Amino acid sequence: MPTLVMMHGMTGTAEMMRPFAESILPEGWNLIIPEATFSHPNRGFTWWRYEQEDDPNKRNLSATELSDVDSSLLKLKQLLPDDQLVIGGFSQGGAMAQELLQFNLDVIGIIAIATRSVRPLELRQRLIETSNSNLLWMHGETDHRVTLEAGQEIADLFDEVGWNVTRIQHSKGHMIPIEHHEDVRNWLSSL
Repeated sequence: MPTLVMMHGMTGTAEMMRPFAESILPEGWNLIIPEATFSHPNRGFTWWRYEQEDDPNKRNLSATELSDVDSSLLKLKQLLPDDQLVIGGFSQGGAMAQELLQFNLDVIGIIAIATRSVRPLELRQRLIETSNSNLLWMHGETDHRVTLEAGQEIADLFDEVGWNVTRIQHSKGHMIPIEHHEDVRNWLSSL
């Protein structure tokens, strides 16, 4: 059976992600909900530490922030089994899911919710070099943390290289609307 890996966003925790992850998990699948590496000063954890307040229009991470991403990726890689994987996440967790494609994993799907790409040029190259798979993309039209346009770049990029892309665009903000949980579960079951 496949394994679903679902990662929380900045200021989240594994336990905060658990109810959503369990609600979408197809019967018989395995589930891994990792906790991010770095403590956030306000609450929870973060996959990388921003050197300045997160700006929804910020396009590039600093060298220090990218070093945090790489450190988190190495720790995540150690948690992953040799199973077929669907790797997903919300916000920062969704960015990490895309970044995990740099490893030689058996990925049958990526879930990118309310997120953007950390290294779009490198991601494009990775996607060109790997077998096409499946992407579930979800983003809110009024997202104040990650603009809809930044999020759409992910779906467009995966689409351009031939991945099977399912898009869910909703009218809400930086969140995972409960009315779409069943859509995600159905997508997973279809894999």
